[in-house]
Formats: sequence, C-alpha cells, structure tokens
Amino acid sequence: PRVGIVLSTREPAPLRDVLASLGVTMMSSGSHTEPGGYTGQGRGAVHQTVRGRILPPDENGDALATGQFEISDDRSPAEVAAVLRRGGFEPVWKDWDQALAGR
Repeated sequence: PRVGIVLSTREPAPLRDVLASLGVTMMSSGSHTEPGGYTGQGRGAVHQTVRGRILPPDENGDALATGQFEISDDRSPAEVAAVLRRGGFEPVWKDWDQALAGR
C-alpha cells in the first residue's frame, strides 16, 4: 500500500521541521488562505451576494477578505526549502500547472 503525508501551513514550523524526517510527500509554504489571495482579488472591497445579486455595502463596505484558517508557519518557500536541504532532503517544486494551462 501507498500513503502520503501532507503538511499544511496550519502546523507550526517546529513541528513541520521534525515531521519532515518521516517522509513527508507534500509540504505547503507561502500559503494564502483568503479568497483571491494568490491573484490579489481578495484585497479589493468584499461584497455579499445573495441569490446571484450583489447586496449594497454596509458600514464595513471597505472590509477585506479574511483567511479561511490561521497560518502557523508563515515562512517563505525559500526558507522552508533551506530547512529541508539542511536536513538532507531535496525539495521538489510543483511546476506542471502552467503546462496544463497551455502556457
């Protein structure tokens, strides 16, 4: 049987560093958990939609999108990769998504 171990940025950095030695198959870093976090769209004014209609803003009309969960490990991908290398591991980057998008 095969099993993968995935560590998200929800776990604190010291725990992730120690668990890497168990053979972690995927580890996130540099994550954004707010809607539109990677595109920047979540940094604009947020609106509420009900049944396909945008409601007028309330007093908090300038609110920003908030994260869907708290990030405990806020290290950059380069920082996480450096820790993995120091532990004798070789970071492998996911780079196939642009090929699927035809770019």
